[in-house]
Amino acid sequence: MTPTAPKTDPPKVFAWWLAALLLVVLGAKLWTVQLFGSPLPLWDQWYEAKDLFRPWMEGSLTWRDFFAPSNEHRIFFTHLLDYTVISLNGRWEPMLQLTVNCFIHAGFAGALATALWLFLGRQNGWLICSLLAPFYALPYAAENTLWAINSQQYFMSLAALGTIAGLGFGKPGGPRWWLGLAAAFASPLTMASGFLAPLTVGGLVGLRLLKNRRLEKGGLVTCALCGLAVAAGLALKVSMPDDEPLRAHTPGEFFNAFAHNLAWPFIDHPKLMCLVTLLPLALLLGFYFRKNFPDVRAAEFILALALWSGLQSAAIAFGRANYGDGFPASRYMDVLNILVITGIFAILLLQRRWLPPGPGKQIAPLLPLIYAAIMLFCTVKISQLVVDQLLVPTRLTNLIAEERVETFRATGDEKEFFAAPTVRPDPKVVLGILQNEKLRPILPGICQPPGRRPPPYRLMVPTEFLLAHATLILAAGLVLFTGLCGVGLARNALGLARENLAGIIVLLAALTALGFVWSRSAITRRTMEYDLQCQLVAYFDANNNPQRAAIHAAKAEALKAGEGRPGP
Repeated sequence: MTPTAPKTDPPKVFAWWLAALLLVVLGAKLWTVQLFGSPLPLWDQWYEAKDLFRPWMEGSLTWRDFFAPSNEHRIFFTHLLDYTVISLNGRWEPMLQLTVNCFIHAGFAGALATALWLFLGRQNGWLICSLLAPFYALPYAAENTLWAINSQQYFMSLAALGTIAGLGFGKPGGPRWWLGLAAAFASPLTMASGFLAPLTVGGLVGLRLLKNRRLEKGGLVTCALCGLAVAAGLALKVSMPDDEPLRAHTPGEFFNAFAHNLAWPFIDHPKLMCLVTLLPLALLLGFYFRKNFPDVRAAEFILALALWSGLQSAAIAFGRANYGDGFPASRYMDVLNILVITGIFAILLLQRRWLPPGPGKQIAPLLPLIYAAIMLFCTVKISQLVVDQLLVPTRLTNLIAEERVETFRATGDEKEFFAAPTVRPDPKVVLGILQNEKLRPILPGICQPPGRRPPPYRLMVPTEFLLAHATLILAAGLVLFTGLCGVGLARNALGLARENLAGIIVLLAALTALGFVWSRSAITRRTMEYDLQCQLVAYFDANNNPQRAAIHAAKAEALKAGEGRPGP
C-alpha cells in the first residue's frame, strides 16, 4: 500500500510529536548523567578553573579571558555559560553543568526536527521525530554528555544549524538572514572548526550557481560575508604543538581517518561502507540537478547539512588522524551522525517522487525505515561499546579521583595525593586549585573539607530531582510516542494507510523500547558503584596497596548498606 496524498501537519499535532522527542532525548541523557556523571570536575574543567574561575574569584577577570584559547579552541559561549551557571547557583557543581548541557542538546534535537519539518513541507512530523529520537537518545557520544566543558560541541551544532537555515535560506536583509549572519560570526567562538558553518553556506551558494547557471545579487553578498566569517575563524585559530603528533602527516593517514569518519556508524570495512552512507546523498544530488525537480529547498537543506558534517569529518581526520585506534572518538560522533541523518531524509525525500512499478511499489514507502533500521542497528552496537569501554571505565577512574580529593581534604597529605592512580590529567593543576583560598568558596561540595561541605545550593535541588527521575522522563516520552502513534494509526492521520507496515514498525519499536527501559530499571547508580568499588578493592589488593583497598572496601560496604553517597 502506498502513501496517501501528502498533507501538512497541523502545528499543534507536530508540537506533540516534538514534545515526545524532547522528553525521550532529555530523559535518556539525564539517565546517562545520573548513572555515570561525577560531582568532581573532569579533565579540561580543571584548566577552565585555573584560567577563568581563578581570575574571577581573585578579582582580575577581564572580557579577554572569555575569549582566551582552550587547547585549539576559543570556547567563548562555553565559558560564558559556565560563568553564568556558577553565578546563579552560587557554587561550581559539575552535575548541574551536565544537566544544563542535557537541555541544550535536547534543544538542538528539537531545533533540527523543526527545521526538517519546515523544509520538508510541514509533513511527516511523526516520522521525523521518531527517526531522530534514537540518534540523540543513544549514548554513543557520551564523552560530550559527561564532560561539562563539552557544551562547546552543542553550541557549535546550534550555531551551524542557525547559520545554514538563516543565512543560507533567509531573504537577504530579512530578520532570519540577519540571525543567520550572527550565527555565522559566532560559530568560530564555539570551537575551532566552527568556521566550517559559513563555509558550508558558501558551498550552498556555489551549488545553486551550478544548478541555475547564475548568481543572484543576494547570493553574492551572502557569499562575501561568509568569506569574512571564515577568515575571522581562521584568524582566531590556535596552534598547539602538543597536538602535532595527533594530526595527519601523510595523505594516507588523512584519507584513512576520513574514510572511518564518513563510514560512521559502521566499524568494519570503512572504505567500502562509507559508500553506503554517502549513496543516498549522491542520489539526491543527482535528482537535484534534474530540470523541474520539485523539492529544491528541501534537497538544498539536506545537502547543506551533509556538507557541514562532511567538512567536520575532514577536519577531524586532519587534526586527529592518530588519535586512538583510528575509529572516531566518542565526542566527535555528535557531528558525524548528521551525515547518517541526512542520508535517511534524503531517501525520504526521494521516496516521495520515485514509486517503481510492480512489487517495488510496495517496498518504496519502507525504504527510509529500512535504511534507518540498518544505521540504528550499528549505532546500538557502537553505543554498547561506548558503555563498556568508555562510560564504565570513566566512572571507575572518577571514583579513584573522588577518593583522592576526599582523602586529601581530610588529611592534607600532598605526597599521598600524588600517589598513582590519582586525579587526571595533571594532579599539580588540581592541587593548585584545591589549595587556592580565593577559589574555595565556589569549589564543588566534594572538594570542600569534610566538616565544611554545604547542603545542595540553589539549582542543585531541582537538578537532583531531574536526575533521580530521568527514567520516568524517558518513559513519559516513549509513552507519548506510543500513544500518538496509536492515535495516528487509528485515525489514519500519519499519511499512511492502516495496512502499511511503516506505522506498525514505529509503534512496535516504541513499545519494545519502553519495555527495555523498565527491564533495565534495576540498574541504579548505587548498585553500579558498589560493583565498581569492589573492582577497585581487588585492583589495589593485587597491587599491594592495602590502605587504599581498605578505603574502597569501606565505601563498598556503605553503598551496600545504603549509606554511601552515590549521587542522585
